[in-house]
Amino acid sequence: METSKVLIISSILNLIVAAIKLVTGITFSFSTLIADSIQSFIDFFTDIVSLVANKIGKRRANKTYPFGYGQVYYLSNILTGLLLFLIGVFIIYQVFAVDNKFVPSMKILLILLFILVLKSIVIVLLLRCGNKTKNELLIESYKESKADLISTCVVIVVLLISYFEKYLPGYINIDKLGSIGMAAYVFYTSIKMIVSNVNGILINDEKNEEIKEEIKEALKRIKGVRITNIKIIKMSYYYSVFLQIDVDDSITIKDFIAIHDKIKRKLKATNKLIKYIDIEPM
Repeated sequence: METSKVLIISSILNLIVAAIKLVTGITFSFSTLIADSIQSFIDFFTDIVSLVANKIGKRRANKTYPFGYGQVYYLSNILTGLLLFLIGVFIIYQVFAVDNKFVPSMKILLILLFILVLKSIVIVLLLRCGNKTKNELLIESYKESKADLISTCVVIVVLLISYFEKYLPGYINIDKLGSIGMAAYVFYTSIKMIVSNVNGILINDEKNEEIKEEIKEALKRIKGVRITNIKIIKMSYYYSVFLQIDVDDSITIKDFIAIHDKIKRKLKATNKLIKYIDIEPM
């Protein structure tokens, strides 16, 4: 299944999950679930951003962007991280500004169990397709959906503890404590997302010895070519490879062009994550 189709299915299911959480949270005045629904809406928004990034990232390199458009993925994730941070602020505001009187109900538990089934479908789909195609975009979406599943489990725990709230001191509000915990998780996720993607933009030179060894091994069998330098740049979920090679003086321009094309075919067949290859003769 294509990456775009998988992300479309995932985004639809995430939107359904977010909507169910929000309606249920408002209906039962369950602040923790309302906060969790916002996290799910962000999961949906991330899928949409990933769809756009996936489409833009596939554009061919040009004079303006000689390495392609892969870094749009990093920029979109930074934007999502900033939005997520603002959502965390809103959750904290809701905790202290809104006085909800939550009464636990078995109906909520049944709805949350149904949500867990939907999220499990999303997670299995993203993981299988991501591992099969070695697509980092799908794998990252899988991690985000897994985090949303865990947060839903936390909501279930808060719900179950709420049944025993009457045995606790009156100043302890389990629902509000759950909302604060959810906000803390949102802050952690947003800061982690922003930092990792800023590093992805600033730290371009990917020191991946495994890929370098794959390249050296793949080019050993091409006669008349000696590698003098290899540089790998990670562009979101794919790599750009820059090679400096030493060729025999007896090789003609026609022969070099043939070798050039052979190297590109060989490297792309060796590793599907290698998208752009630039070769400079010494």
